[in-house]
Amino acid sequence: MNPFKYWLELLTLLLCFTTCMAKEVDREAKFWEWFKANKTRFYEQTEPQENLFDEFSVQLYKVDSSLAFEFSPVHSDGIRELTISADGIREYFPIVKSLVAKAPKLDKWKINAFRQRLPDDYNSIEYGSKIKLSYEDVYFRYAKDSGKIAIELNVRNLIDSPSFKHTIYILLDGLLGEYDMETQISTIEFVLLDEKKIPNLLSLIDLRSIVDKNKQSSIK
Repeated sequence: MNPFKYWLELLTLLLCFTTCMAKEVDREAKFWEWFKANKTRFYEQTEPQENLFDEFSVQLYKVDSSLAFEFSPVHSDGIRELTISADGIREYFPIVKSLVAKAPKLDKWKINAFRQRLPDDYNSIEYGSKIKLSYEDVYFRYAKDSGKIAIELNVRNLIDSPSFKHTIYILLDGLLGEYDMETQISTIEFVLLDEKKIPNLLSLIDLRSIVDKNKQSSIK
């Protein structure tokens, strides 16, 4: 192979990579510049929420259309949280980490990478107008699986539909946090709950301590 041609091709690849990285950083910087300029509007949310969220989506998707987001209520300490999420898709985790790492310090705001664990009193979820699910509707059993945990979820009134299962995943994100959900759980099997078997199953809330113990054992 012609050495000159080899080095020319290598230089071209390096230039393309550098250009792509610069564009990525530029998109992230522009997003945070926009949010910083509009942070008061999103903190107060006096405008129609649907309009605000549509506007936020447009700006976030300029970074990457695979990202999702959530705003918390304003907490008692005056902080509102903005969570940038990969919506449970692990291949998008690096994008979330990169974007949140570049977030500016903003008064009255906390910026989270990935959906966080919710307090125990946030133990139910409503998805749309028809699906309601709580920790009390889900039991499980588990097995160790190559350093992770495989779980069988026994769900009351289980419906075999994408929206119903998506609701279960969001419930699990609130229990474990999105990051642990994707890095600590290997497989999930869905089973219709047989009420007679409840004494032989674990309550869903117990999954949190099992995951935490598994994380600690893997660190040692």
